[in-house]
Amino acid sequence: MFRHHGFWFLIIALAVVGFAFYSLKQQSLGLKPTASKPAEIALPKSPGEIKLYPADPVWGSRLAPVKIIVYSDFQCPYCAESDPLLKEMVNNSSGKAVLVWKDFPLPNHAQAYAAAEAAQCASSQGRFWEFHDKLFLNQSSLGSTLYQQLASDLKLNVDKFLSCISNKEAVPLINQNINEAKSIGVDGTPTLIINGQVYNGTLTKEQLNLILNSVTTNQP
Repeated sequence: MFRHHGFWFLIIALAVVGFAFYSLKQQSLGLKPTASKPAEIALPKSPGEIKLYPADPVWGSRLAPVKIIVYSDFQCPYCAESDPLLKEMVNNSSGKAVLVWKDFPLPNHAQAYAAAEAAQCASSQGRFWEFHDKLFLNQSSLGSTLYQQLASDLKLNVDKFLSCISNKEAVPLINQNINEAKSIGVDGTPTLIINGQVYNGTLTKEQLNLILNSVTTNQP
């Protein structure tokens, strides 16, 4: 009986040593044990493939047939100039249009990315557009002091807001917006995509109305 137990003990020991040797060899080759990869969102190949995500802030109804997607930057003066015109365009569309905000902070704007994070953290508490408006009105004062003050003024849960920023909770959405924009050639702000058609730069109220009238002609 003792010899029988010893035989199986030897077999198990050899198996453990063999597995350890295999694992070390895999590591030496730069290989890791197989693991499931996180799901990746396919990047669009054309403006018409840009998607509206649940976390994307919208002005108007998500069910509106005309999607006005704006890639914008809180430190961009042209974005601040065109923003009220876009919201007015939606307000006057009789429910046919919705404005979809997509972050595209430009690398030459030092505060743009942090401002986008702050606005998205305000969005997680349902106050994106109020925070967004205040950022555009205070472009010369962008910074952490302003963001915390606005959170307090808008009666956000400030601790939750600051935690959202420190934990980089908005970064995945912002980076997804940036990567999507780059995949279709966006390189400046504001950039509009209206039902798949790209419009670069600031448009006048008259131009926006003509575009909306053209797009909505065949809408129900």
